Amino acid sequence: WIRYDGLSIIIVVFVLAWLYAPAAAFWASRVPKLSDTQRVSDDDIRSLRTTARRTFRFFEAFVTETDSMLPPDNFQEDPDPRVAHRTSPTNIGLYLLSVASAKGFGWLSLSDAAARLESTIATMQRLEKYRGHLYNWYDTQTLIPLEPKYVSSVDSGNLAGHLIALANCCAAH
Repeated sequence: WIRYDGLSIIIVVFVLAWLYAPAAAFWASRVPKLSDTQRVSDDDIRSLRTTARRTFRFFEAFVTETDSMLPPDNFQEDPDPRVAHRTSPTNIGLYLLSVASAKGFGWLSLSDAAARLESTIATMQRLEKYRGHLYNWYDTQTLIPLEPKYVSSVDSGNLAGHLIALANCCAAH
């Protein structure tokens, strides 16, 4: 019943790969052990905190009622100051994590962080979706999806990861 033609070899390879897949997935999903000797330097800590603070300041300045409590995609300084009144699932997720980080660093009170999160999540619930998925771009002032309407697997995955991290942050408080 075993033939050694090309098709049989391909079938055997796929069957073996299928049988080995759970073990490979388990191995690849293991959490690596961290060495006790690996420490983040004080300079790196200061640099990371500064970056986190600057990131939150952007969101603090630009996530407003004018933009339906959604983060704008960017702020252009030159040649004249201009806010891009559009957002994506990645932008929203980054903002939500920035709020959680600001709470963790003590830059926001629990009630202020909760109010920001609730406002943004309430807006997210009002956004038009495709089969439950956010479109990739929305006008932050009208909440209308921008053309061409499409769902980005990358941005949807980013948002999913951000929401998982946010859920863990909220559960810790």
